[in-house]
Amino acid sequence: MYPGSASTLVHRPVNTAVVQGSAVTFECVSDVNSSVIHWYNRLCVKNNDTATCALNDIIHNGYSLVGKYRSSRRFSVTEVKNATHVTRNVNINSAQLSDAGVYLCVENVGADVAQKSSAQLIVLGRKTLCSLSSHDYVVLSR
Repeated sequence: MYPGSASTLVHRPVNTAVVQGSAVTFECVSDVNSSVIHWYNRLCVKNNDTATCALNDIIHNGYSLVGKYRSSRRFSVTEVKNATHVTRNVNINSAQLSDAGVYLCVENVGADVAQKSSAQLIVLGRKTLCSLSSHDYVVLSR
């Protein structure tokens, strides 16, 4: 928790490994319903500063998907607000090897970063069998 922040991330993203083509969800829930939750695809937020974040690092700016994620049919964000909490989850439908990396949830209350939490996504190649002569081999797709 940052100084002066009375908020808590009650659900944080969790390190996850999936097989290529599987769906995955990263959850981020704040106990302050007025907070704004942003999502990044790398650890680019240092202290309270997002200056090191490039446009391609931003998945969701607190209001909508951004950049390449806006046009992607595989990425979506679900949001639920109630009297006490705000939930903003990143959903990846059919994870690809290129989706592997760090996903960072940043909660802003007012103009300040209140909380942040990250998780690693590992995407494993889908295995396929092919027959060569009389033996079967396992080949990882690229």
